Amino acid sequence: MLGLSDLAPTLEGMSDTRLHREAPGPAALNDAIRTLWVRAGEEQRPLTADEQRIYQVLVAAWTEAVQVEQELAA
Repeated sequence: MLGLSDLAPTLEGMSDTRLHREAPGPAALNDAIRTLWVRAGEEQRPLTADEQRIYQVLVAAWTEAVQVEQELAA
């Protein structure tokens, strides 16, 4: 069984950019939100409890991404 110490050599060789993933932009997050609603709409049902939680996370991430984009543009 592998332990954390077994992974250390692998992690040491990775650059910071490979460990860091950029957050999705507003457009990608908007697409994810739209997809969530379209799927529920096609099935003619409200969002499930899990989908509502996902929606809330996506909207919060979208709001933050828009704010960051606006700050960078200023």
